[in-house]
Amino acid sequence: MAGRQLTQGERSDASKRALVEATMRIIADEGYRSTTVARIQEEAGVSRGLVGYHFGSKKGLMEAVLVAIRDSYISQVLEDRNERDLPGLDAIVLMLDSYLSRLGDDPVPAKVVLVLALESVGDLAEIRAAIATRLAETRGEFEDWLVRGIADGTVRKDADPAGTAVYLGGILRGITLQFLVDPEGFDLDGARRAAISSVTNGLRP
Repeated sequence: MAGRQLTQGERSDASKRALVEATMRIIADEGYRSTTVARIQEEAGVSRGLVGYHFGSKKGLMEAVLVAIRDSYISQVLEDRNERDLPGLDAIVLMLDSYLSRLGDDPVPAKVVLVLALESVGDLAEIRAAIATRLAETRGEFEDWLVRGIADGTVRKDADPAGTAVYLGGILRGITLQFLVDPEGFDLDGARRAAISSVTNGLRP
């Protein structure tokens, strides 16, 4: 029996996913400069013109890539583990543990974000706002958990949520950069454990 034909909406969603995934592969394997519209469409196996049709421009596609990475992380890590039900400090530890564990299992999303972030302060200034939003979202999550932790007693009361959120984001980005530069020579698991221990000891009352 023949399979069900996809609807127009399903075909559209599939081609958008293919373009986003192809863009991520190219950025991770070859760098941003290889992500020409023609190259992306060829890698995705879709018709010419679909980047403009679905995303308006290459800039719109890069922004969609960042959103897709963000949504994937939320669905695969935070929502599956009921982050909203955790005490504040436990939620922070979950973020550090899951992010750095996932980095070892699948470094592509983190590499894509890092490449785009570095490009955004140079030749790719047009997506700087999207990168800034992505980084601000991470800081905002940490800040929310710190406020929650102060309220529930798992984080010391004199902690500065805004400043500490910047510090915690820096831990993730710093470890990520070192791992991506030298994955064979970098002890990611040791860094993950040390980060969790340092943060826990520093924030616990």
